[in-house]
Amino acid sequence: MKSPDSPLELQKFLPQLVKEGILTKNGCASVKIGKSIWITPKKADLNAIGKKSKNSLLEIPLIENQVFPKDVPDEAVKHLSLYLARPEFSVIFHSTQENVQTCSMAGETVRPYLDDMAQIVGPNAKVVSNSNDPKSLKKMISAISRRNAVYVKDAGALCAHKSLDDAHAVCMVLEKASKAFVESRILGGGKPVPWLEAEAIRFVYQRKYSKQAEKNR
Repeated sequence: MKSPDSPLELQKFLPQLVKEGILTKNGCASVKIGKSIWITPKKADLNAIGKKSKNSLLEIPLIENQVFPKDVPDEAVKHLSLYLARPEFSVIFHSTQENVQTCSMAGETVRPYLDDMAQIVGPNAKVVSNSNDPKSLKKMISAISRRNAVYVKDAGALCAHKSLDDAHAVCMVLEKASKAFVESRILGGGKPVPWLEAEAIRFVYQRKYSKQAEKNR
């Protein structure tokens, strides 16, 4: 899947994400295009983005140490940090799905109980502080290393990838994996995929995925 070429692609995708419960009505999402980030405004109705001139995506430059206008959401600092640290990311969704939210509140690293989490999200998903100070941002970048999602304490998770469809898949798989984690704690009996096996699954998937992506260019 290719990276977004226009912010309109994200605008058209937002109602679907809200309908599916991935984003709240006033949630946050962004795309990186060239040297700019296009992000949803603070507390905007995502179903109305693009329908009115005053309710559209905001453009911010892809540069460090900037002061954002008041209508830019607080999450923009995290999005900017991830885009700068991981150039392969072009899309970030702030998922607040039910089980994702539960795991972010639990504050515990989630290991994969399902193979598709190891493939698409990573060998585990860590929890980081919901803070924008430099130390916390550095820990967030470290926590998402070799992964495509990171839980934000008490605030859901940031799911990132190259394309809108791929980021959407990360959100869906993380919610399913979070549900498996929660239910295994409540009901017992679940066993996560062993660490080395999860790493191997992730490695093989990424090799296969990159070759397929190269073929589709």
